[in-house]
Amino acid sequence: MAYALELESEGDDLPSYEIFWRDHYEYLKDRGYTLRRRYEPGWTPSWVYGNKDLVECEDSCVPNHWVVLDATRDDGTYVTLKRVDLIRATQEIEIVKLLSSPEFAEDPKNHCVPILDIIEVDGSNSAFIVMPLLFFTGFAPFETIGEVLEYCRQIFEVNTCPPSIHY
Repeated sequence: MAYALELESEGDDLPSYEIFWRDHYEYLKDRGYTLRRRYEPGWTPSWVYGNKDLVECEDSCVPNHWVVLDATRDDGTYVTLKRVDLIRATQEIEIVKLLSSPEFAEDPKNHCVPILDIIEVDGSNSAFIVMPLLFFTGFAPFETIGEVLEYCRQIFEVNTCPPSIHY
């Protein structure tokens, strides 16, 4: 996540690329997923009225990519939500369902992130894919040489997949 440098104009509470998330805050909450306070309708930036610097405020974090956002599931699990445009990405939902199916999920060569849920937005061309919250592998907290070797083995395995299933 990056930090909000400034709002787009006086009176705006979010940059335009985050409005979609704010507009779906209640919809997602009703389905068991809570977004950061920043996306709650009526949100006021905490750094505006507090004595804290912008970088000290959790609600100053903005997503690095406009289609992916972290959330908290009702049971306290941190998850990642990916917005899917069903018109542009017509087969994405079917592909992730297939790769998360028991047949594929049990394959030791399947290193795809498991899908926890798929939420189709009523009356819209959008859906959300819910996945576990992962972290950037450049900061992986390896504790043993074995973990490093296993990581490298899996990376090389993925990079040697046939072109038909690569990316």
